[in-house]
Amino acid sequence: MIYRQNQNQVQCPNVNTMPYVVQPGDTLNSIAARFGINLVGLLELNPTLRLRTLTVGMSLCVPRVPQRPPCVNGAYYIIREGDSFYNIARTYEIPLNLLLESNPDANPYDLKVGQEICIPNVPPGCPFGTVVTIQEGTRLSDILISYNLSLNELIEFNREFNPNVIVPGTELCIPSENFEACSENSTEYIIRTGDTLSTVAIANNLTPSQLLIANPSLRPANFLIVGTRVCIPRM
Repeated sequence: MIYRQNQNQVQCPNVNTMPYVVQPGDTLNSIAARFGINLVGLLELNPTLRLRTLTVGMSLCVPRVPQRPPCVNGAYYIIREGDSFYNIARTYEIPLNLLLESNPDANPYDLKVGQEICIPNVPPGCPFGTVVTIQEGTRLSDILISYNLSLNELIEFNREFNPNVIVPGTELCIPSENFEACSENSTEYIIRTGDTLSTVAIANNLTPSQLLIANPSLRPANFLIVGTRVCIPRM
């Protein structure tokens, strides 16, 4: 994740918040989703945003992300929406207890979006994705659309990549999609503006508890984030 210092960096008075510098491609929704809050929560932390236009280089206050742990013979992984230690351990085929031991300061019940954890015993290079080579004539939009990525996600996995200069032959690390497909007994629903856990549950004749059980990797706050994919069970 990219954090750049800014001479006009905002001072965040809350000890549980930190400055974040707006990057190219950022929107209020994408920043809120990245740090695990909804748009209302982001505006509460930055009340003057209601009167200003979001611009690259602007500093905002966002929830504080825990510092990365030591990671010898492993690789750092950035927590995304819906991640849990159980799903990460299963995805990368490592014992859950080993993952917990490698991240002693991380609270497995309160992982923060943007938090970096250590995945032990993984090869260097592109441990959490697939390496692809840029072909002649490829545009930035072609890459992002082909692999369903935001610019921030692409940069997070390719720190030296310059999105303004697309060079044929360059190798890029494309992060894998960790979302698990819904079962045959459920259908997929995409969270829209105004949705909440309760409204989605009621609209589908479910209780909030039933909806959370059907989506064990999602937190209640995820149902406020536009674009979150939810499995709706057929009851």
